[in-house]
Amino acid sequence: MSELPCLVGVGVDSDEIETIAARWGFRTVADVESSDVVLIAKPDRLQLERLLTKHPPYALMETPSPTKLFGKRLRQAIARKGLFLSLSTCAAFHMEIASLICSCLCQRIPLCQQKCFDVETALGEALSNAMVHGNLDVASALRNNPADFGLYCDLVNQRLATPLYANRRIEMLATWSAKGLEIEVRDEGRGFDISNVSTLPHIEAKCGRGFSLIRELTRSVTLVNHGRGLKMSFEP
Repeated sequence: MSELPCLVGVGVDSDEIETIAARWGFRTVADVESSDVVLIAKPDRLQLERLLTKHPPYALMETPSPTKLFGKRLRQAIARKGLFLSLSTCAAFHMEIASLICSCLCQRIPLCQQKCFDVETALGEALSNAMVHGNLDVASALRNNPADFGLYCDLVNQRLATPLYANRRIEMLATWSAKGLEIEVRDEGRGFDISNVSTLPHIEAKCGRGFSLIRELTRSVTLVNHGRGLKMSFEP
């Protein structure tokens, strides 16, 4: 890019913004409408909804922002005028993030009603798996067994109140072209060894039944980063 990407903070100390800009090669601006990247302190649903109606920014990230966020996926979102979102699990869990993201995508690219529904459903499954089974490390077997459902809910709430789990990040990168829409979801959970995955039943055992639904709704789906990431491709 010929110009430095623009950075702005919402509820973030100006000195912190200047430090981040200087370290990572951004230019600070005063308003969201002129920014490529927005750093947000303690985001809520209404705030994200307002920000996602604007285009740009191309990236929205909750602070404090780990060093690794200022890398390949963020730069790809800026270069391709896509959308990169990074939130703590605690912040993302109660926001219905999939519907917010899908509403944003429908404003930025042409998606028919059915395609919008497919994208939101697949993205919702991917985000839910990443948050609950990845970052909160709660097994899907507890949810699938009616006798254990109470334990499942208690464990999810307990983990959401525990910083070790609640502060783990959920990342989403969406890019699009005439060839279609690509969405990647990543978590910071333990992941699993995908090198020996050779048949769908094995994948389902690791990812739960949601993987089958995602596969039905997408052109292709790929597990990456040792099971900590999911790449989905949708037809244009």
